[in-house]
Amino acid sequence: MASRFAAALVAALVLFSASVFADDRDFTVVNGTGYDIKGLFINPPGDNVFNENELKGVLGDGNKFDVKFTGADKGCTWNMKVTWTDDSWSIFRGLDLCKISTVTLKYNKATDTASYTWD
Repeated sequence: MASRFAAALVAALVLFSASVFADDRDFTVVNGTGYDIKGLFINPPGDNVFNENELKGVLGDGNKFDVKFTGADKGCTWNMKVTWTDDSWSIFRGLDLCKISTVTLKYNKATDTASYTWD
């Protein structure tokens, strides 16, 4: 009986700690651009230096990636810079990450227009 109680307590603590450390701004990026993405950078508006690539490899068209925030990051509105495999780039501006759980990136290469949909 004590081992069941201990197992239940451990499970409850794991669930509690996961919810405590989750950030409301964590979101999923869906690559709906038609092109592979090799860099994904998230910055607050006004910060034009995009240093930290969130990706560890290429995000293929149709694939998704989870972005996690730390407590040090502040604010709801963020910009996302994407670098394509041909080294060109696009910026997706004004993502309200306090409202967005999934963002689907769109890109029209002929007009160089970057857009997104979200839910």
